[in-house]
Amino acid sequence: MDILGIGNALLDIFCFSDDEIALSFGLHPNHAAHVAPDRLDEILLAVRSPVFVSGGSASNAVKAASALGAKTAFIGCTGTNDRENDEWAYLFRADLESYGVECHLEKKNKPTGRCLVIHMPGNLKSIACSPGAAIDLHTDQLTEALITEAKTVLVDGQIMRNRELCDRISEMCAARSIPIALDIASCDIARQYSAETKELLARNDTILFMNEDETIALAEELAGEMTSHTDNPVDKADAVFSYLTAGRGDFPCIIEKRGEKGARAWRNGCCIEAQTIPADRFLDDTGAGDVFAGAFLRAFLTGLTLAGSLEFANSAAGLKLHSPGTRLDREHFTALAKTLGTKLRS
Repeated sequence: MDILGIGNALLDIFCFSDDEIALSFGLHPNHAAHVAPDRLDEILLAVRSPVFVSGGSASNAVKAASALGAKTAFIGCTGTNDRENDEWAYLFRADLESYGVECHLEKKNKPTGRCLVIHMPGNLKSIACSPGAAIDLHTDQLTEALITEAKTVLVDGQIMRNRELCDRISEMCAARSIPIALDIASCDIARQYSAETKELLARNDTILFMNEDETIALAEELAGEMTSHTDNPVDKADAVFSYLTAGRGDFPCIIEKRGEKGARAWRNGCCIEAQTIPADRFLDDTGAGDVFAGAFLRAFLTGLTLAGSLEFANSAAGLKLHSPGTRLDREHFTALAKTLGTKLRS
């Protein structure tokens, strides 16, 4: 197995509306809110033509990697209804498995986690999330067989809130010299768990993924441990992560996903950048960063250079923008996967 993903199993539900319907649901434009499962059920009754796609950071990433030819698996928790999988669990598993991802889903006596994304005119977007069973991952789900088989273990940053589980993943991977890829997932995680993140970078062979805001947030938290000669947040991040990776070889590798500005990465004290071509128009950007992470790992594990892996990941993220969530265009991703061989020979 190339990549084992561990994280929140969320069913993403997309709604594309011609008016600002979010306000009628008590939701605010360009805002994300947590809602109770029953409240989300009520909102969904009013949603027209919903599109269902398996979601969650780690799930999205391994799906993208699988679409690009990697062998992948996913560990998570879904919900039940009268002790049987609820309808949302069936939809989540069916979509993920359709991309070739091997699913290891434990049933919980809660609704399956769901995330409603409402797109409205004027590039407005509202999100209502009900995590449900997704957050009930536990250490017993980490079997020796699954961990040992993986070349890399990809962890959703939300797992950082579960210290016992996170520590167990770190211990099992360190004992077997299996790299961990961690997607920070939010600025809140970056701030609250900066010390734990730094410890992970020291203990494990780690690939760290962050978006621009998370990069700045984590750098601000870690900057107090070193002398920085700039107040510019971008330059400060460069100074902090160059320092943390200096003299360390291939790991840690710290990657900033920058959307239309491409990506940059720090390894062994050096920073490299990879540009991308901004999309003129796109349908939905949900999960673009996750697709970037999955594509990067696919290329990196294949043997592509760091710069080449960043460029490949940028291309995959760009392709994703034309679909709701990670309902990936299989033909386009298959074509992109075929370019890996050419890149490796060049």
